Amino acid sequence: MNFPELEGNENLKNSLGELEHSNRMPHAVIISGGSESQRALLAKHLSKWAVCSESERPCGKCKNCLNAESKAHSDIYYAEGSGKTNIYNKDELTKIVNDAYIKPNEADRKVYVFEECDRRLPVISQNAFLKTLEEPPQDVLFIMTCENSRALLETIRSRAVEFTLESDDSVSEEALALAKGIAQGIISPSEMKLLRATYLLNDRQLALDALDAVILLLRDGLAVYVGSQAELDVETADTLCRKLTRAKFLKLIELTQDAQSKIYANVSLKLISVWLCAEYRRNVWQK
Repeated sequence: MNFPELEGNENLKNSLGELEHSNRMPHAVIISGGSESQRALLAKHLSKWAVCSESERPCGKCKNCLNAESKAHSDIYYAEGSGKTNIYNKDELTKIVNDAYIKPNEADRKVYVFEECDRRLPVISQNAFLKTLEEPPQDVLFIMTCENSRALLETIRSRAVEFTLESDDSVSEEALALAKGIAQGIISPSEMKLLRATYLLNDRQLALDALDAVILLLRDGLAVYVGSQAELDVETADTLCRKLTRAKFLKLIELTQDAQSKIYANVSLKLISVWLCAEYRRNVWQK
């Protein structure tokens, strides 16, 4: 298994490789630690692995991989939150549990992804999910991401295999400056301002770090939007909050994570900067 998303996580790469080689990949995994974007990227990578139709998985080129990359695969379902806190409620869990027993449409497995479970999966929903984890249907992979798995019930944790990413909470001044420029460009009426900002993503590692910081700034803005507090930069969060809706915040975060996936896939940084600028503009300024 290829692991471009796991730079610096050698122990985790070895563990995943051994599980795949011995055909012992679990039916449920918890991805913890690292940054939210790293967790999301690894969840997507495991989803591609689960549905890939080639012998060396994930190939990244087959129809199943391409659909998984664009979150358009019929056998991969991202749990949907509800309410102001975007939680996974009991009805959503019941729907997923019922669907899990239906055979896959295109691939050999079905995949269900629950993002940021420590914030979005309340105890009542965890209890609704527990029996399915105890007696899982065949050919199903459940993926749960969270910053801190201790927020989950011990009964949930004991029925899944946990993969912990190495954490690096620091943001360099250079990456933060680039991220602020991109954030300001996103809400600027001038497309050129955003294009100049994204054009500066000309070094692979710096681009990944800067996009991590963009996600943090967007999450700050979303936090302020829902009445919470910013953690990284209050001024930028307030500015973004005045210009963007909750739905646009979520879409921009998703686009930024997609850009990081393209970097890991070795797509040209120049092409990514142009694509990202166009997608940011389309989603913020379209009527």
